[in-house]
Amino acid sequence: MLTTVIALLFTLTAIAAVLVIADSVMKARRAYARLMSEAAVMHAGFAVQGSVQVGTHELRARLGAARTMPDRRLAALALPSLPLVPVCVAA
Repeated sequence: MLTTVIALLFTLTAIAAVLVIADSVMKARRAYARLMSEAAVMHAGFAVQGSVQVGTHELRARLGAARTMPDRRLAALALPSLPLVPVCVAA
């Protein structure tokens, strides 16, 4: 009795796995066909409106960070200007 139940559970699990794989294959074929049709349209020189979806956060203007303090790092990194004094190397 127990072996029959275990065999039945394995059989049902195998059937479910086969159905999931079959569903994934069908979805993949549909997606590939759509991708190839969009590629053909784009290769012809037209833009596909349905495939290009830009989020609203990417459409609004992006403002730079507000600086409350002046940026002094560049001044600190700049080399100090040395006076142009002729140097005699003949020593």
